[in-house]
Amino acid sequence: MNFNHTQDFYEHIKGADILEHLKGFLTHEDPNIRAKACSALGNMCRHNSYFYSLLVRINHLVDRCSDGDKRTRKFACFAIGNAAYHNDFFYEELRRCIPQLANLLLSEEEDKTKANASGALSNLVRNSNKLCQDMVSKGAMQALLKLVEDCSVVIPNPSRKDAISESPLKILLFALYKMCTHAPCRQFLRTSDRYPVLGNLRESGDDTISEYASAILKKTAQS
Repeated sequence: MNFNHTQDFYEHIKGADILEHLKGFLTHEDPNIRAKACSALGNMCRHNSYFYSLLVRINHLVDRCSDGDKRTRKFACFAIGNAAYHNDFFYEELRRCIPQLANLLLSEEEDKTKANASGALSNLVRNSNKLCQDMVSKGAMQALLKLVEDCSVVIPNPSRKDAISESPLKILLFALYKMCTHAPCRQFLRTSDRYPVLGNLRESGDDTISEYASAILKKTAQS
């Protein structure tokens, strides 16, 4: 039977009463279990907000962004991104993960983890402006721009789809574009020493990168 992510399927998961167990697994001593718990919660929040009100609190998920295990950190960023995607229900609780996500962008992490962290930051401004000031004051925008600058040194070859999919550059630029919806973020970008890198990326040779860079520059021209 193909449930196709219908609410009936979600109700079966709810009826199985596994949410508390999953949240408990977030602090399990086995890092594989912590990582899989993050992945499961991320997938449960992927398609709609059905489970948001059932999860109620996700403090332990935020803590997993600074977990000692790299796979757990990667899936925690994935889960937080989905917990922030559909509405701003968790925004206040997720506020404290902003500096952790920023730190991951500047750390020796896998590109996929950095892409997940960028996506999570993007979603934290997707549904309201509650956290846009924090994006500046907690260092998120600075980290995004720093990583954009680092990634722009070696632009992925458009003919190498594997390199493009592995590079977080496009997701970084998309996150910056979403943040530019909010005036404090636009103001920060305009005054940043790294702002000129966006102009350089317009001539990157990759259509998507060029389009994102141009869109950000157009947004930041607004008051």
